[in-house]
Amino acid sequence: MQTSPRRSLFSGRSAELDAMDSAFRDVSGGRQRSILLGAEAGGGKSRLVEEFAGRLGGRALVLKGGCIEQRESALPYAPVTALLHELVQLRGETAVKSLVGAEGARELAWLLPEFGETSERFDAGIARARLFEALRRLLEELAREVPLVLVVEDIHWADQATCDLLRFLTARLRKTRLMLIVTYRPEETSGSNALRTTIADLSLSEGAAVLKLPRLKRAEVAAQLEGLLGRPPTPAIINEVHARCCGIPLFTEALIDASGGLRRDFPGSLNDYLLKGVREMPASTAELLKVMALGGPHITHALLRSVTEKSDLELADLLRAAILGGILVPDGEGYAFRHALIHEAVRGDLIAGERMAIHRAYAEVLERGPVPSYRVWHSVALARHWHGAGQAEPCLRWAWQSAAQAAATFAYADQMEMLKLVLAAWPDVDHAADRIGADHCRVLELAADAACWAAEAEQGLAFVERALAEVNAERDGEQLAALLLQRAVMRQHTLIPGEIADLERALEHATDPTRLRADGLGQFSRALILRGEYDRARLLGDELQDLAARLDDEEYRIEALIVAASVDMASNSSRIDGFWSVARRAGQASIGRVEVLAGAGLLQALLETGDYAQIIETGPAIFARTVEFGQARYIGAIVGSPLCRALLAVGRVSEAIETCERMAALDPLPLGLVHVFECQAEIALVLGDPDRLAAAANSLRALPPGPQVASRMAANLLRFDIESSALAGDMEQSAILIRSASTHFEKQGGVSWPLLASAIRVAVDTNRKDVAQQLAGLAAPAPCRNLVEEAERLNLSAEMSRATVSDLDAWEAVAQSWADLNQPFRQAYALMQAGSAAVTAGKRARGAGHFRPGADLAHSIGARLLCNQIETLAAKARIDLWGGKEGSLPKAPLGLTDREFEVLRLVAAGQSNRQIADSLFISAKTASVHVSNILSKLAVPSRGAAAAMAHRLRMVDPA
Repeated sequence: MQTSPRRSLFSGRSAELDAMDSAFRDVSGGRQRSILLGAEAGGGKSRLVEEFAGRLGGRALVLKGGCIEQRESALPYAPVTALLHELVQLRGETAVKSLVGAEGARELAWLLPEFGETSERFDAGIARARLFEALRRLLEELAREVPLVLVVEDIHWADQATCDLLRFLTARLRKTRLMLIVTYRPEETSGSNALRTTIADLSLSEGAAVLKLPRLKRAEVAAQLEGLLGRPPTPAIINEVHARCCGIPLFTEALIDASGGLRRDFPGSLNDYLLKGVREMPASTAELLKVMALGGPHITHALLRSVTEKSDLELADLLRAAILGGILVPDGEGYAFRHALIHEAVRGDLIAGERMAIHRAYAEVLERGPVPSYRVWHSVALARHWHGAGQAEPCLRWAWQSAAQAAATFAYADQMEMLKLVLAAWPDVDHAADRIGADHCRVLELAADAACWAAEAEQGLAFVERALAEVNAERDGEQLAALLLQRAVMRQHTLIPGEIADLERALEHATDPTRLRADGLGQFSRALILRGEYDRARLLGDELQDLAARLDDEEYRIEALIVAASVDMASNSSRIDGFWSVARRAGQASIGRVEVLAGAGLLQALLETGDYAQIIETGPAIFARTVEFGQARYIGAIVGSPLCRALLAVGRVSEAIETCERMAALDPLPLGLVHVFECQAEIALVLGDPDRLAAAANSLRALPPGPQVASRMAANLLRFDIESSALAGDMEQSAILIRSASTHFEKQGGVSWPLLASAIRVAVDTNRKDVAQQLAGLAAPAPCRNLVEEAERLNLSAEMSRATVSDLDAWEAVAQSWADLNQPFRQAYALMQAGSAAVTAGKRARGAGHFRPGADLAHSIGARLLCNQIETLAAKARIDLWGGKEGSLPKAPLGLTDREFEVLRLVAAGQSNRQIADSLFISAKTASVHVSNILSKLAVPSRGAAAAMAHRLRMVDPA
């Protein structure tokens, strides 16, 4: 089967690699180990073996051989022959013969003619014994020279003799430096007693371990896709590929075409591969699989029996072959295809007539009544099947009914799908409006609303535009207003201009004191708050409050309170009681829309005040409510962002990463993606990962610069670019960017504390004192609305002191402020600066007292770069961080020797090998050797990359 020619990034399998590494350590110590590696077809067995072998480098001799699939009988000793052939290619015939002697060579000649004449065999049993002994001797001799790794792939196709040989080797080579890796497909064991016996025997042998590869998780598929595409994949691509390939690595590769896009149609080779097992089934089973393919991802036994009109015994016989063949899996009270791509392939292989007949059979059965335990709503299934059968009238009837049911249960994606079927059937049904009690424009309006809540904005906007073309503005002003409100909210979440104009026009048409006008007032207020236009938002919020009282409507009373609390927070973020009150009230009312809005507002308010413990306590429940109310794609990322940031702030980095992945997995609209990519960048900053930071910044930059968040995105992108240039040690680019920060603040008329912190720190690091002073001057009049901003102001003041003499007392105060707010990363950075200031002031013991807890904090949260920076500063000050005696010489960081540490500092300062040699009174050749060792230990490709790392670790004083 042909797949993408590009090389897939190895993803996941860390536990399995660790187990194989551990086994190899045992082998290196003189103990034989066997690894039985099981995974379904395409599950990544060969790729894992390849990765493991590549990591061994020159520490072992690796020989590979595979079994061959054949219809009748397997080729005897096929993998052994391949192993010997590879060995001869590597060592030459003469060298291999010398290991086994002339007699042994004659025995091996039965497998490989290159060994010369074969021995004369009179007894088959004795001959096989001589062959086995010759192979044992060969492997023992090879393992004396270097640890030996034998890979035998696909033993589910092995002949009996090969299986016997594997048992022999595991029994007779226990004290040999041999690692045997055997791969197989577990699904193939069901039909072969010999294979089951071989696997069992090998797994019970001394030193054996069985590793079964699970399918890749979503994050692992994302990493694999990034390697294939050469760029971070979008959440939508990740979700679709993960759903379609079900975490099978080979299929992930096959779904990406040569241009880096996602295949919508299978390439012929993949389709043939997927259908291979189906086409090998008995004809009656293959026909049954066609019927099942149109029944959905899961079909109950009861429904299958009714549709096929077969008895339980007949079905059992037909299904058994498909289950044993690995095409179907039992699933509760029914069956499912083993993975989605097989299901798609079988469904796609049907011709039009077969499709219509099968759909009609399902529809006629379901018309008689619901099927117990069927995992698709009865009405939804009927609508789909009547549509597939080409019957417009029953399709319209059932789709309209199921759309109403879906809306009542917040299943907005299903509601949208059913309304699309209503619209598709509409032209072929006489008097369609009379049959469902709604005109065509109303159906479009409902479809747009469902698309909005399902976060399918592109489809929703198309529905709205079609409806706007049909609506009569003079006669149906309120319907026009409703459509404009729908378009406005979708424009907001897709960061498209025109939202405010739509809202203004909607309120011009929704003039009566109705719920429609209340909707418009609430939506308009939130749009203005997003843009920072708080005074205008307050006026609309006040009108909403009056209208809610007039309507006696609790939903809009709560929404008015949310607006008021948001506006109050803008001027004084210590006023958080209003959000607690409205969140409790919304929870008591159990009105999903405002409950989620109130929860989102509360979490953002808690984030601004630095109450991370409350966010971590309440955030998961609020996020769960977005799922319950079907609003996860719509607002889940906005709710998840404060939770992710809070976890990151308190040093729970792995949980922050997990939360961010959950946000991305929702495949949010661009407004939500802003939050996802910002969180990814913040995580990268804590980890000190320049590649991850650049990827997140590029993803953020690729979003449309909508007016809704233009200022916010500009500030964050500038900050991330400043941090990226600093991590890369690019001083010239840093100087350009920090001047841009000054210009940004002058244009915006306000400050972003995170951007200020980054810009001033880098300005001081690069000796741009004039820019630092200018930035500090812009920050001076900015009000501090809460404890977080007070800590930021203290931090800026301490940073400015570094431009002359770093203020030890100021940095100690900053460290305490961040400790009080439970922000270990910021605290560790302040402790690093306090330690540096103390050492500069000659207070070495006091410096050690700051460096050590700072390093502990950085290490505990996984902030490797910051930890290395502290280690570097401590090493320069001759302070041992990790328990040595006071005054003892510490080890250089990063695994470098002291001399290599000095050489790296000179490399970062731009010195050539000759200049380094002169500075350190060593030869140029010795300097070159040191540089090579440094590049190897730092795992970087060039002197420039090593210099960039040195700058990140602050080994080089600013120029």
